[in-house]
Order: sequence, then C-alpha cells, then structure tokens
Amino acid sequence: MIGTSFGKLILAASVTVATDNPIRFEPDRPVSMTLAPTQRVDAILTLRAGESADLAVLQEGIDVVVEAHAPDGTLLESVDSPNGRQGDEPLSLFATVDGTYRIHVQPISANEPEGRITFRIVASRNATQTRRLLADRRRARLEAASWLRSWNAALPSGRVPANTEPLRPLDELAQGAQVIGLGEATHGSRELNDFRLAVVQRLVTRNGFRLVALEDSASRWRALEPYVQGEAANPVGTLEWGWIGRRVRRELLDWARQWNLEHPNDRIRIIGVDPQDNLASREQLGAFLEQAYGSGLAAQWRVRLAELAAADEQTAIFGDSGTSQELRQFVMEIAAQLAGDGPLLRRRFGDRAYEDARSAAGDLAAFTDFNTGSGAIGHSRDWYMALAILRAIDQGRTRPKAVFWAHNSHVSAAETRWGPTGALLRQAFGCGYRALASTFGAGAFVTQLAGDPDNRLIIGQVRAPADETAEGVLRLVRPGAHLTVWGCGDTVNQAPAWLQADRPLRWIGGIYSPTTLPSGNYRPYRLTVAFDAIAFIPEVVAETIPPDLPRIPARQR
Repeated sequence: MIGTSFGKLILAASVTVATDNPIRFEPDRPVSMTLAPTQRVDAILTLRAGESADLAVLQEGIDVVVEAHAPDGTLLESVDSPNGRQGDEPLSLFATVDGTYRIHVQPISANEPEGRITFRIVASRNATQTRRLLADRRRARLEAASWLRSWNAALPSGRVPANTEPLRPLDELAQGAQVIGLGEATHGSRELNDFRLAVVQRLVTRNGFRLVALEDSASRWRALEPYVQGEAANPVGTLEWGWIGRRVRRELLDWARQWNLEHPNDRIRIIGVDPQDNLASREQLGAFLEQAYGSGLAAQWRVRLAELAAADEQTAIFGDSGTSQELRQFVMEIAAQLAGDGPLLRRRFGDRAYEDARSAAGDLAAFTDFNTGSGAIGHSRDWYMALAILRAIDQGRTRPKAVFWAHNSHVSAAETRWGPTGALLRQAFGCGYRALASTFGAGAFVTQLAGDPDNRLIIGQVRAPADETAEGVLRLVRPGAHLTVWGCGDTVNQAPAWLQADRPLRWIGGIYSPTTLPSGNYRPYRLTVAFDAIAFIPEVVAETIPPDLPRIPARQR
C-alpha cells in the first residue's frame, strides 16, 4: 500500500440498513461476507482533502450496486458494471473535503440470489501522490489524443460527410469492409442521426454498398420493400411508428426509393433485423397456418396469440416482453414444421406466400427464444440480428456490401455474453466487419422517462464529459466535429496505454432518468478493440418528440 496519511475503512452490515456498530479493518485486509437479496452493506472511508483511493467490491454469485456518498450525504457515484454476478465493481474516490465517505452496497434487485462480496482497497494515495497521479493521467490523455489525431479528419460541413467532399479515413475504412456497423450514443439526438444518414448515402454513392440493415422491425420493412424498390406506388402500412429514428427513417426511406427509381439496375435494399414489433408477422403467419393446416391449428394459434401480442406490445416502451416456455416451444415447432413441409407448401401456395410465412415464423421464433431465456440452445436478440444480416448478404447474387445501423452497444466488435451483433459479425467476417461508433460532448436527446406509468418521452440533457472518458480525450483531438479511423488488426496494438484499457464511453439507452448521475451515462469500452473508428460531435440537440404515440400500460401477469 502507498499513502501514509490514508484513513481507515469501516464496514457494517445489517438486514436493510447499516448498523450503528461498524466493523473496522485495516486497508490491506480484504473483508468478505455473504449478502442476501434484502441486505445492504455500508463501508466508511475517512479521507482528508486532496487524498484519493481506488476501491473494489468483488461479486460472487450476486449482482450489486455500489454507491459513494460525500461526508454531507451527497451521492457522488453509483456503479453497476456490465459483468452480471461475477467480478469487481470498481470505485475511485477523490476527496475534496475532509471527512467520512460512505459506500453503500446492495443487490441490484430483491430477486437476486444470495451471494458473496469482498471489499478491498486497491490503492490509496496522500495529497502529493494524488496530484502526481492526476498529472500522469493528463499526460496519458494527451498522448492518446495525439495518436488519434494522426488517424483523424475534420468532418466536412461541420457535422456530416457530404458525398462530394473528400474524407479519406472513411473511404479507407469502407474499402476493405463487407459490413460497416454505424453506431450511436443515444437514440434521440439529431446530429447523430444526420451523421449516419450522410454516411449511408456516401457509402452507397461512393463505395458500392447496397444493403442497409436497421435495428428496427423486420416485418415492417419487409412490407415496405416493394415501395422502397420502386415497384409499388404506395407503401403498405404506416411510415410513422415508434419514436426511435422516426424522422431520419423516413428520410432514409425516401432517399433509397429515389435512388432505386433512378438506378433500376443497381438497387439498394433496406431491411429491419429486429424480430420485435412483429404485428405484421403475427397476422401473416396466422392466416397462412389456417390456410395450410386447417382450423384446428389456427384455433391453437389464436389461444397463444394473446400472450405473444401482449409481450410484443411492451417492446415499444421497454417493458416486460417475457414469454413462457410453452409459447416458445409452440412457435419453434411451427417454424420447424414449415421448414420441413417446404416442398409441398411451395407447390400448394407459391414461393412468395411460403417465404413470407417462413419469414414471419422466423421472426416469432426468434422473439420467443430471446424473451424466454431457456431451451437447450437459447440465443440473444443480437444473435438473431446478426443472422438476419448474414442471410440478406448470402441470398444476394453478388453478396452486397452492407451497413448495420444500430446503437453503439450493438455494433461493438467486443465480445460479451450476449453478443453483441458486431462481435458476431467480426467472427463471421474478420476484419471485413468494421465498427464505426458515434458520440458527442454535450447536449440533448429524446428518451423515455424511467419509471413513468404513462411512458412519457422527455428531453434529456448531459453536460461536458469528464476528463477520463473517451469523449474527454476526443475533444482534445481537434476543435469541432471529427472522425477518427484506426482500422482493424495490428494497428491497435500500437495505441498508447490510455487506449489499451477500458474507458467510459457515452451510453444512453431508450429509458432515462433525469436524476441519473453523470457516470451513469457511460459504459466501459476498450475503444480500439470495440470499434474501428469513431465520430465525435461536440454538441447535439434532441429530435422532436412525436405527438401521436399511444399510451401502453405496463403489463400485468
């Protein structure tokens, strides 16, 4: 241990709150204990102004949240790493005032199993050592920014790369790619959507990409395909659904349709790869089952349809979309039977009707699989999105180059227990898959209000990033909006030390609470492993909140 003036750590445990008689231990002696779902453990750390400490809470069989409070009770930090029930929850404290800093640890929910936690002090520093650490960190950030600057270009027009303007890093990224993942740090920021739309248009116009795969409803985009291809004068179904990407989705659709009308022999496709939002698939499959197998199976289908519809409805509000094992088995059996009966069904009903039914069954089989979370072989939502992209590429006569448009968390090439889609595509294509993240310094975004029974949308707002975040380094690279591309392979091994470790990257999902601490808007990523490029926009504004979204009550079951 270092830091001769470091204070003592005091630990206390009770059923629901900290005890009045805390257990004291020395900084170099870890403390382990069993934690039940209803318990909370409190730790107390006494520091003088200018001192600092790195702490860790090891989780073994239980997922916990760690909170740090200032001496006056102010919540400083809340940590829940994406490592589930195993691994460390790290926490760093930098004392601004003398006093006792309190650390609360409790299970993430009352449904957690009993597990074991271990507290330890990783490092402790006096004021002089802390100042030295902060100076070393700044030098490391400047070194990282300098390395990124050598692979960087300003974004033309301030924010978006126009087709006619040179942007060598992006063209080089596209040159060797079969699939490019286009990520976003929020679902509701205008500039991030504009950037990705401009990139798609550039990749189509300049780089020969002909497939656009969206993290959006597979069944809705299948119904729209004749319209996008210019084969139908009017679209099937509404063009206005949900709130995520509504404006830019319509702009992309109109642009793609116009391209196809002007290039009838060189068309592009847009597909949705998300099995959620599957009303069209339910209706299509139900009609085909009755026609193909009769009223008996149709009656069984209608019995189970209510559970399927209720689960899918919740996806629009990030609610409870869980499905039963019985429903999963039923839908999986239908999908398997349709595949086995293909030769006969094709001849009876034609290729188009049969393929539509199989696609619908595939959507619903995937949906029930990842929402049930059981079965001999269960897959994640990201697994099925990767499958949809691969199928669309493989069924094309020329194996079209594709763009995958999704949240940064889905396009990331870093492996997790659930995928993500980008990591699966990296396994399939190697460096033929390139992940391009996009993020921002400060600004606003549309999001669903957490815990609101009416599922209202709000405008969230975040301020300038902290120094030790990816965005904190990206703002040092150059003024204004810019794009950095480092590529895939040995290049990343040459990156400076700061980029060789996990660093916080903006991560704002579909649900948000205005009381979220600044650190809650980030997730850890090793930038040069998770992505091959990143766009940085200093400030963003929120998209417009759609006025016509239906109220969907929380599911009761």
